[in-house]
Amino acid sequence: MLVNIGFKSDGMIGIGEFKYMPEIKIGEKIDVYVESQEDKSGQLQLSHKKARALKSWDRVNLALNTDEVIQGYVKCRTKGGLIVDVFGIEAFLPGSQIDVKPIRDYDQFVDKHMEFKVVKINNEFKNVVVSHKVLIEQEMENQKIEIMSKLEKGQVIEGTVKNITSYGVFMDLGGVDGLLHTTDISWGASIILKKY
Repeated sequence: MLVNIGFKSDGMIGIGEFKYMPEIKIGEKIDVYVESQEDKSGQLQLSHKKARALKSWDRVNLALNTDEVIQGYVKCRTKGGLIVDVFGIEAFLPGSQIDVKPIRDYDQFVDKHMEFKVVKINNEFKNVVVSHKVLIEQEMENQKIEIMSKLEKGQVIEGTVKNITSYGVFMDLGGVDGLLHTTDISWGASIILKKY
């Protein structure tokens, strides 16, 4: 494909770089990367693919620096996690960063769009690591702050029993864990046990 970028000659880009743009038309503006100003035949060599990749890396670095929540598409499962497409770059989502609780079946996330935060970039090896877990933890922390702001001394609230120990009962109060000590439990108290 011939592309005019205002040099003394038009540049060449292989048509294969536009497979994702089947509707491309003559006169359409595109991003290009100048690979060489002249090849052996004096032709300007350009790459649209490299221009897109550079733009994508800029976008990923910006997302890391600004702590931005980004959208990604889970492409496939791999050893230890998932491969996610973010801005056209393949990023790694470790299994430990999918959720706050352990996930056994990674396949349930394949072919889904999810939100992530970029947590690590290795520019030397062109690796990007993303996390969905940090978003869940952030939401849980926000819920915890909201619940704690509404709690008052002497208030009666309902909770779900999470664990029973010899020294008391651990309760989930809707995002905040609490301990009901054995000395505070009376025989007349009604505790509803819920199984997880």
